[in-house]
Amino acid sequence: MWEKGIDEGMVQQELDKASSEDLHFSDGRIINSMCTGPLPISIKAHMQFIESNLGNSGLYPGSGSLENKVIEQLGQLMNGTDISGHIVNGGTESNIMALWIARNTTGKREVIFPASAHFSFVKACDLLGMKPVSVPLDENFTIDIDKARQAMNQDTAVVVGMAGTTELGLIDPLEELASLIPDGTFFHVDAAFGGFVIPFLKDLGHDMPAFDFQIPEVTSITIDPHKMGMSTMPSGAFLTRNLEDEDNIATSAPYLTLLKQTTLSGTRCSAAVASTYAAMRALGREGYRQKVKDCMDTTYFAADKARELGLELVKEPVMNVLGIHMPEGHVPVDVRSKLKERNWMVSVAVNPQCLRLVIMPHVKKENIEILFHELKGVLAL
Repeated sequence: MWEKGIDEGMVQQELDKASSEDLHFSDGRIINSMCTGPLPISIKAHMQFIESNLGNSGLYPGSGSLENKVIEQLGQLMNGTDISGHIVNGGTESNIMALWIARNTTGKREVIFPASAHFSFVKACDLLGMKPVSVPLDENFTIDIDKARQAMNQDTAVVVGMAGTTELGLIDPLEELASLIPDGTFFHVDAAFGGFVIPFLKDLGHDMPAFDFQIPEVTSITIDPHKMGMSTMPSGAFLTRNLEDEDNIATSAPYLTLLKQTTLSGTRCSAAVASTYAAMRALGREGYRQKVKDCMDTTYFAADKARELGLELVKEPVMNVLGIHMPEGHVPVDVRSKLKERNWMVSVAVNPQCLRLVIMPHVKKENIEILFHELKGVLAL
């Protein structure tokens, strides 16, 4: 610990230096992240509520009211009625809560999820002493339904489906998966990315499958406002159809203004709630439709650029995530490294191995033009 403080101006200089070493969404060169720059009103709201703690919500009734409104609106977006939940620190915490509730409610410990599931499910199983059961993918890179059926048994606590896979932005056949789930088994949908994309694609006329509380078997949903929701980080949402299930993870908190807590985090900064509320209130459904449309237009533009170079897509894009096969003799991780040397941040997918682009609102067509020019040079095409 430093013995003496320094002048605030000097502190700011040090912060500015650190910030200058970071990449920023505004540069348009981060094309591997499912997050983006938040709306200005969301940043302002975040700062306004920076000292409020929803973990001690009796002191902050205004923050609590905002959270209730956000959960209500997200529940409606997910085609639910009387949906409850919380704003938490991202999709990982939400997924942990879903498995925690399922374990404590059912008394069972097996978790079935597709091989495309987010790594947070393996983390959650380790923390909760549950058994992860990873189901292989089919030729569409979504969960293999037959193998999922075979994996289900009397020890299954929860089945997980993906609505927007991290690698390719694909949607599992969730209605078919739901029809297989044994009575009393929980069904959790991870829509951390897709939750703020799929509804607006439907609005725009895209043929999108059911993925949310419209499916009667779905018990809970993860959706991340800090991704396509345009909120500040971190902001995740856990939504549940059955409020009483949360009692199975309740912890007594007698020295606070509430008698119990039903979230993983004790302290929950109201900034995430306010920021999410501000983004949703400022954009409305119309604004999100436009954000999604712009991202999809740029995604299709990127797909065309790939084809112009003779590159094959893994799948036609369902959302604003694009997987591109590399030509023979070019390993995706090596291509990524060479693009990084040119200050382009892309990523790779593992199943299948390919170059992965995430086209968020900060990525413009002019960025894509330059990226593919650089990619052409890297591949010597």
